[in-house]
Amino acid sequence: MSETQQQIREFVAGIQAYVSPVNVINPWSDYVRGYDIGPEAVKIRSEHLVRYLEPRMSKARYIFIAEAVGYQGARFSGVPLTSERMVTGNHSLVNHQMVFSGEPGVRTSLPNIAKPNRSQALYGFAEPTASIIWGEVLSSSRWKPTDFIFWNIYPFHPYHSSENRMTNRTPTLAELEDGLPFARQLMQLNPDAQIVAIGRKSADTLSSHLIKHHHVPHPANGRAVQFQKAVRSMIYPILNWRSVRLRYELLSSKCPHIT
Repeated sequence: MSETQQQIREFVAGIQAYVSPVNVINPWSDYVRGYDIGPEAVKIRSEHLVRYLEPRMSKARYIFIAEAVGYQGARFSGVPLTSERMVTGNHSLVNHQMVFSGEPGVRTSLPNIAKPNRSQALYGFAEPTASIIWGEVLSSSRWKPTDFIFWNIYPFHPYHSSENRMTNRTPTLAELEDGLPFARQLMQLNPDAQIVAIGRKSADTLSSHLIKHHHVPHPANGRAVQFQKAVRSMIYPILNWRSVRLRYELLSSKCPHIT
């Protein structure tokens, strides 16, 4: 096992060791009867996370940090900001090979849990936010999926009540503080990566601890276009004005009528 592989295993072990408070699920250690396919779901999701991090750790150019795990995303896929359909090869945009190499991942949600529909029953959950974020990452040939690590400032699933765990709840300030050490560790393992906060909760938490970062809007609730514009203005190369002026001068010398 390489040093990087050992670091990943230790990082995931730390995530697994987190003891969930009330109305929180740790996808990498908590098996929930009636929602998960069985106790093996925990191991499957943990392996998904390891496989996701392996080609990215210490090499990623950006770490995108959103708010918390959602029930349509890492709660069952085991990979932040990534749905079950993406890891299992049942997504129209994201092939599982973009998430991790090798065989497709394994579904861990039961087909008949709350909020069922035909697609969810057949293929597992899809997450709109994940589709938007992955879509932006894949929109340019300048970037590879492995240039990015997706994470959450609170990397666990907070929900409203035990009566319906298929909900998403805003993490409390205490939960955000609980999650920060994991984000810090990820940053330390990827010292050259730029940090990008997705949404206000993530940005405020990072700012309160004086962690340098970019801030982009969360794409949920109709802000997809704002998110896309912010990401593109941040990571896509911008022509400097000197280059523009030199090209204009060259063109002008060849075609004087344009001046």
